[in-house]
Amino acid sequence: MPTPIETVTAFCAAFSKDHGKSAVRQWFTPETVWVNEGISVTTGIEEAIAALEAVEKSVGIKDAYFDMLAIAADGSRVLTERLDRFERADGSEIGAAMVMGIFEVEGDHIVAWRDYFDVRIAEKWAKS
Repeated sequence: MPTPIETVTAFCAAFSKDHGKSAVRQWFTPETVWVNEGISVTTGIEEAIAALEAVEKSVGIKDAYFDMLAIAADGSRVLTERLDRFERADGSEIGAAMVMGIFEVEGDHIVAWRDYFDVRIAEKWAKS
């Protein structure tokens, strides 16, 4: 069984494939709560996929890359400091955001994921 840090590290590394959809399918559960503070809250795999697809359509994000700057665990909770970079389908950069996140892990699944960042960045991308 992987440690919580190993689970989160694997999830974050896999998120760059198909804008995170396969990572969500692999590591989320039907009850996983994903909070992008100030932007959205989803519950379960299908809502998370729908949220990713909505952002893809509205902002043009095709891929996301999480550069892990720091990671620490407190039992089954994993705290991350990341630079999340976003690209369009043609590979051009949309932008990047500094993010603090917390993941709650049970077994080898993520049951909660909360990210905190400056929402003005997402608003700026939506307008461009």
